[in-house]
Amino acid sequence: MPPRRKRPAHTPLKKGRIPANASPLEVVIETVGGRGDGVGTASVKVGYDMRERLLFVPFTLPGEWVRVQPVADRGEGVAADPLELLTTAEERVDPRCPHFMACGGCALQHWRDDAYRDWKVAQIRQHLARVGIVDPPMAPLVAADPETRRRADFAVRRLSNRTVLGFHERGGGRIEPVDVCPVLAPPIQALLHALNDRMHAALKTGEAADVIVNQLDTGLDVLAVLPREPDLAEREAWAAFAASEGLARLSMRMARDSDPTPEPLAVRRPATIRFGAADVAPPPGSFLQATASGEAAIRNTVLDAAGTSGRRIDLFAGVGTLSLPLVEHGPVHAVDGDGPALAALRKGADGAGIGSRLTTEQRDLFSLPLSGQELFGVDVAVFDPPRAGAKAQAAALAESTVPTVVAVSCNPATFARDAASLIAGGYRLEKVAPIDQFLWSPHIELAAVFRR
Repeated sequence: MPPRRKRPAHTPLKKGRIPANASPLEVVIETVGGRGDGVGTASVKVGYDMRERLLFVPFTLPGEWVRVQPVADRGEGVAADPLELLTTAEERVDPRCPHFMACGGCALQHWRDDAYRDWKVAQIRQHLARVGIVDPPMAPLVAADPETRRRADFAVRRLSNRTVLGFHERGGGRIEPVDVCPVLAPPIQALLHALNDRMHAALKTGEAADVIVNQLDTGLDVLAVLPREPDLAEREAWAAFAASEGLARLSMRMARDSDPTPEPLAVRRPATIRFGAADVAPPPGSFLQATASGEAAIRNTVLDAAGTSGRRIDLFAGVGTLSLPLVEHGPVHAVDGDGPALAALRKGADGAGIGSRLTTEQRDLFSLPLSGQELFGVDVAVFDPPRAGAKAQAAALAESTVPTVVAVSCNPATFARDAASLIAGGYRLEKVAPIDQFLWSPHIELAAVFRR
């Protein structure tokens, strides 16, 4: 007798194909999801089956009745395009930007400020609740004002008869040309037309580039990521552009160059920004906190938590946004994997006469986190990782004896994971400070204080 075939184990729902001729649906939006989409439930044909699925509908709000077109199965639900608002929520407002819905930068300009801000804070609460951290001690939200974003990454492409400079569309590769943006600081806004003209002259038809603009204390710092090496005449044209637009510094690098070190094209004055008592010249294109108000909110949370304690350590220190204010009250060890950023931090500290209280270490904290033994004797540990979070470093901190840990994060999901690790290791979550630097986007920043 042949052996009986085992019944296959239950498998989770997999992605399916939405038929190209799928009929429009009507759905009531129940909430707004983590990507900023309105979320409702409806029966949708996926493959050959009708299934009750979540629908993700951009630019819609809770309580709205919407006619939508299903377009793609995302696994956890079905993405749908809004076709018609059958009813509108009281919280709906007119968006401030003519590029809204075409530009992928903003997702929530159509939502009244109070409801939008409540939703931002709720994102942090929801992620913490998923790891068992309920009713966290939440400080009031610090929200950025319009026209205060001091960093922008622009995409550029030369077409046959024009050049488009702006931001990618939502979920796609098309560039939405931007000639006005209510998020950007005025000096960056004022550069857009001239920058578009310069890129049109610099690129050949079909070529693409990127431009990173940072607003520093001494002016705009521009990094052009170009598809090919410019010749002498092109370099002179770039230098003339820097002069005519009053840039502090203009640099370039090649998109496919094995050496990512930018080359200065024009330096008209020191390109610096002040952190604490030091003026730092960050490498071209460096990461900065998106707004000055957001940076101040993070810095104040860190300094309040550190108090007058002794030895401090700043993990993922970058160019010294937090290390340099911290060093005014005690010795700091700054650790980061980015050598040029640490060199800028060191030079700024030495120039301000506070270098004796600062040590630096280049180290990949993802693959080689500081161990509990290495953290022995540290009074305050601060970590500010990229969106991936600091899983390994948080686990090492959880095994340490550091009395105070301050976590800075731009991703509530990875923060919640790292927070759970610290709490399991014996820390108490004392404060969560939500900070909305990414105005009208789904993203939210935060700074959190943990005590042993």
